[in-house]
Amino acid sequence: MKEKELEGKVAIVTGGASGIGRAVVHALSKEGVKVTIADMDIESAEKVAGDVVRAGGSSIAVKTDVSRSQDVDGMVQEALRKFGAIDILVNTAGIGAGAMVQDLTEEEWDRVLNINLKGTFLCSQAVLKHMIERKSGRIVNFASGQWFRPTLMSAPYGASKGGVVSFSKALALEVAGNGINVNVVVPGFTDTAMTRRIFGEGDALQKGAESLGLIPPRGQIAQPEDIADVVLFFVKPASRHVVGQTLHVNGGSLMW
Repeated sequence: MKEKELEGKVAIVTGGASGIGRAVVHALSKEGVKVTIADMDIESAEKVAGDVVRAGGSSIAVKTDVSRSQDVDGMVQEALRKFGAIDILVNTAGIGAGAMVQDLTEEEWDRVLNINLKGTFLCSQAVLKHMIERKSGRIVNFASGQWFRPTLMSAPYGASKGGVVSFSKALALEVAGNGINVNVVVPGFTDTAMTRRIFGEGDALQKGAESLGLIPPRGQIAQPEDIADVVLFFVKPASRHVVGQTLHVNGGSLMW
């Protein structure tokens, strides 16, 4: 693949203030992509955008609750106002809820489904008109292995991510004829702030992965950059014939 094939392209990355989303922002920026970071944590998002700019790239941060259509529409309009186009959408924004179904509140269920699934829908819908008009676009959505291999206290998270896979396939079918590719990344156990909050750091993180049987054959827990590299593939010209696919990036911990 050629270097800087994405020079001058414009992307929106939801959840780009931390973890995998932040790694995606930096990976895209290094390829010459102008990036809008959409995140509720606007202070962290602005810091990431500042890091991109100081490194010679172009980026803005927009405070966005992806579960609210008004926020999403405003975010898209701000990206268009600043950069004039939207070529790429990467939906990494997501949350979980730690409770057994019998103890899960309706509010917790709604919050997870609204951000993970409804947010993916709203952001995808908001960029479609622009992409269809230009007969070009790439949308990369994020699922999780928990949509088919559940863990305890993961019902709303797994349900939302299973919904993302089904939604993405339906959307891919609808828009492929308009030059828009939609695909899904399914990260394996990855060293992020979210997993550290749950399992701890260092040895505790390793043991947490082992307890779930998620240590890959290659023996290394994924870093956010490992996932971001796959996103790059999905948005580059080399993936032009990859449509509606779900790619598991887990080091072989689950071979699917």
